[in-house]
Amino acid sequence: MSAFLGPIHYWMYDKIRMQEELLRRFAVKGEQSGWLDSAMSFVDDENRPLEEIIDKANIHGWISARIESVEKRYAELTVKILTGHEERLEELKAIAYGLGEEQAAAADSSAEQCYKRIEDCTLNGMPCDGVNIVTEKSEDHFSWEQRFDVHGDYWIKAGGKAEVYYTLRNQLIAGILFQTKFTLAIPRPNEYALCRA
Repeated sequence: MSAFLGPIHYWMYDKIRMQEELLRRFAVKGEQSGWLDSAMSFVDDENRPLEEIIDKANIHGWISARIESVEKRYAELTVKILTGHEERLEELKAIAYGLGEEQAAAADSSAEQCYKRIEDCTLNGMPCDGVNIVTEKSEDHFSWEQRFDVHGDYWIKAGGKAEVYYTLRNQLIAGILFQTKFTLAIPRPNEYALCRA
């Protein structure tokens, strides 16, 4: 494998950092609210530039390991917060929505530009996994299919439900879209569309 860092590697690192930030906000909330004493132990605060920390002899492997790590810690922390306290999900949804608002797509974004912003802010495995497949695109409509679930196993292994991951992700997406003319629709399981509000 080449030791050359290209735009896709920086893009993936930014996506990983975005999920790390959501995890960090959950951990802060968990400790501030007295839900968990050790929530911050799930947080990886590494913020150095990618070129300073990546294993350039194994770029793909390094990024894959970081994705696996953040997915596992995110699931484990969230499940710990919610176990026996499902009502806390409403507060976590508000945190996810708020982070999405901070990353919002521009108000005049097309449907495709909104999708691009969502892709910039959500983690769906490695690009070579081909998780999302675009099925239709126009100025006013954009749809895609999630071919398989790369998140659910982490939640099941942590003792939780994959549905919680998607509930939180959909709130993040709603925040990203809040000032646009589009909303997220889920016409069938694993099928998504951006439609005019």
